Amino acid sequence: MSRRGDAEARNWSPTRAIAFLAMVVGGVAIAPCDAKAQLSSSAAMIASMSGRVSIERAGELWAITAGQAIETGQVIVTGSDGSAQLGLADGSVVEIFPNSRVIYRANQYNLRDLLDIYLGKVRLQIQHLLPGDMPLRITSPTAVISVRGTVFEVEVDAAQDTTVSVDSGAVSVRHRLLPGGEVLVQSGETLHVASALPLAAVVKPTVPLRVIGRVVRAVSETLAQINAARGSPNGSGGADTTGGGVSSSDTGSNETKPPAGEDDDSGSADSGGGPSAPPGDVLP
Repeated sequence: MSRRGDAEARNWSPTRAIAFLAMVVGGVAIAPCDAKAQLSSSAAMIASMSGRVSIERAGELWAITAGQAIETGQVIVTGSDGSAQLGLADGSVVEIFPNSRVIYRANQYNLRDLLDIYLGKVRLQIQHLLPGDMPLRITSPTAVISVRGTVFEVEVDAAQDTTVSVDSGAVSVRHRLLPGGEVLVQSGETLHVASALPLAAVVKPTVPLRVIGRVVRAVSETLAQINAARGSPNGSGGADTTGGGVSSSDTGSNETKPPAGEDDDSGSADSGGGPSAPPGDVLP
């Protein structure tokens, strides 16, 4: 053994050996913790994308790629042909549509704040939270949306009005600019939040136009059936077969013809049916 080796052997005290072992064990113990922290991180990942998708930094757009991590506070911008799908650590999915600008977890100190939508459209599939967990929050210029687990879409137009559409489950919405309580939007419902209109003034059940059309047609058909069943005002349901507007027992009567505007069946025989309904009673 060389003199250097002998010196190092003499200087290798039990204390230094214990310290060295502690560092090794500490490093092994820390590594799994770091991996676990990464798995439970608040960051999202670009699961898939197409077209132009960028991260905005200091007013400049930087292109990103699939598999890239999105950290808290980063601004995601999609072009006219761009779209992206973000995967969250809990299995939730955020789909960003073209011409959108969103901020992922703008408040990095509060994991309850998930997404700020400034423009465009997103679709969120949020995993159900455990009992006692605080609901996640999605904000827009005019709305604050609280969700515990559901599938819904949020769209912000150029006027910064917000439209919330729920596919399944329910979300709570309140106006961000005006006072008022929360409104529950359930599966199959859509809520429009205008910047200058109180939320209570626009909360009405959303009925598709095709449903309204069916209701109008049903009412029209019902009115037509009622008018046909009623016939003439004096109870006669059809034309007089005597060829005149009066019954056969009145043949030869000296009564004069009723003035215009009064009930008169004289035109029934000519038309081959009962008296026509007044204008407006039968809808087209």
